[in-house]
Amino acid sequence: MKPDASTGKVSQLLRVILAAFLAVAFSLVFWTVLRAPDILARDDNPRLVESELRIQRGRILDRDGRLLAQSARTDGIFGRRYPLPAASPVVGYYSLRYGTAGIEESYDSYLRGENGFWQAQARDLLHRTQMGHDLRLTLDTQLQTQADALLGDRRGALLLLQLGDEAGSDATQILALASHPGYDPNLLDEKFDQLSSAEEAPLLNRVTQGQYQPGLALQPFILAGALDEGSIALDEPVDHANRPVIVNGVATYCASSPPAAATWADVLAHRCPGPMQDLADRVDAAELSTIFAEFGLTEQPRLPLNTETAVSTPISSTALALIGQDTLVVTPLQVGAAWAALAANGRLPNLQLVAATQTENGAWIDEQPPANQTETAVPADIANSIRQVLPAQEGITAFSTLVLSGPDGGTNGWYLGLTPESDPRYAVVVVLENNPNLQEVEKIGQEMLTAVKFQ
Repeated sequence: MKPDASTGKVSQLLRVILAAFLAVAFSLVFWTVLRAPDILARDDNPRLVESELRIQRGRILDRDGRLLAQSARTDGIFGRRYPLPAASPVVGYYSLRYGTAGIEESYDSYLRGENGFWQAQARDLLHRTQMGHDLRLTLDTQLQTQADALLGDRRGALLLLQLGDEAGSDATQILALASHPGYDPNLLDEKFDQLSSAEEAPLLNRVTQGQYQPGLALQPFILAGALDEGSIALDEPVDHANRPVIVNGVATYCASSPPAAATWADVLAHRCPGPMQDLADRVDAAELSTIFAEFGLTEQPRLPLNTETAVSTPISSTALALIGQDTLVVTPLQVGAAWAALAANGRLPNLQLVAATQTENGAWIDEQPPANQTETAVPADIANSIRQVLPAQEGITAFSTLVLSGPDGGTNGWYLGLTPESDPRYAVVVVLENNPNLQEVEKIGQEMLTAVKFQ
């Protein structure tokens, strides 16, 4: 029996309906499963904002478990609270409007408690609050508070390190990291426009992002490299140690009067710039660049904070580079790492800021910082020889200097200190911008090291 025309039309219609059904089913799977993460991540998705407000981010704690950041619930919505605004250069901020910075940025997914797509779907289905994980930092709340107070209303930076052990098995931990002027992350949303446009750049972390001309702060590292290469000997006589050096029309001399029959040891002890320029006859640009690189002065140490390194520019004048007045600019973090290397028998430090992370069941897992590609800047005997030449008082070994910076002729004060004198366990670097009072920066560094000694 021949099928009539109506039966064929019904079959065609059924095929069309089946095809349409399959297309709708595929579309549903595509948009609700395959493309769901992309849709949820869109900035204009109101569900994203609503869900973000209901995430309980993990806490950020100091080395002893003191609270640095937490999420507090108000009317079912979580907001971030920062009990210690002085820790903002490290902790940073979390803002739904302006994003994240500092540890809040580097460990964002961990603090949010993010996991796989299907786990998230199960959590949403069961209406469970998204819970983040806790972090414990190496910061010491008391020392961080004191570092912040010591800087006061001055513009500058302070970095305090606890050095690793002789075998290199322990990381060099950051105990305090202060940057001024700073900001209160609790008030970020209402003051962000003001903070971001301020001439003094309070949102800039001067320890990790400040670009400074180092001047004679490089002297211990350059002389260590020259001593290692055999270009000088510390007991070798130096002529006219206190001759002036002209930089930007300003004559600079030794920080203190060297003996008439001076040696390279005296050049370092009295912070003399003249003989440093004479080294251009013995240390060429390539060798000097190698010294900078070996002390980590041309790249930033690896740290879970936004860091900045200026584009490496070839040395244009070896004589100026030898007194830190050429193309090289550095951050206090780089100088701190180099200074720690001299303190630790020439070993470059593995800097650590996050001490431990917490699992879902509450167990703490110790974090290990990434190892340096280059382990040693100079041999141990060279590092010890340089340290022994530096002035020491009341158990503190120190090197301080004023540095001409920029075309406007501003002066920055640098202080590099170690304690105890015989076996350094702590290192501090302080820089004050546009501050020609060397005693002021020295006092800050000394008080910081005294505080950590008697803590």
